[in-house]
Amino acid sequence: MEQNPAIEAKQFRKTLSRFATGVTVITVAHDERVHGMTANAFMSVSLEPPLVLISIGHNAQMYKLLGPESLYGVSILSDDQEGLSRHFGGRPLDGLEIAFVQERGVPLLKGAIAHIVARVVDIHQVGDHTLFIGQVEYLQDRHGSPLLFYSASYGNLTNRHPAEMLGWMGL
Repeated sequence: MEQNPAIEAKQFRKTLSRFATGVTVITVAHDERVHGMTANAFMSVSLEPPLVLISIGHNAQMYKLLGPESLYGVSILSDDQEGLSRHFGGRPLDGLEIAFVQERGVPLLKGAIAHIVARVVDIHQVGDHTLFIGQVEYLQDRHGSPLLFYSASYGNLTNRHPAEMLGWMGL
């Protein structure tokens, strides 16, 4: 069997940064406090039943707070919430006001373009991360433009409502 050359972590990370993602903040309530972390390792897994997946590094505080049957929130950030992404990504901003809404006892970021509350139904340890698969118990969305992350930089995507597009096209 031919042996593959070692993949360097730095090159692996750089190559995968070429995949544009949305930005989420994962939240839990623990000991009457809100804990959150920025994550772009989020995806849908199944429609029936509705399942989502988050990937959490073993060094993250969030890893210690999730287990079987845990509830977690996913706030999909809008393009005006970059400061929240940075804050929950470990770069706190002085004077940043953080507003939450509660659903099913789970804190979610106010102003996000979508909210999901999921209950952990399966856990898989893989490498230096753990995959937490959650069954969706609540979801809500609103129109807006998402915050994007690409090649270690933030960006946005104009997401105009179809009615706005008709006016823009002169119809």
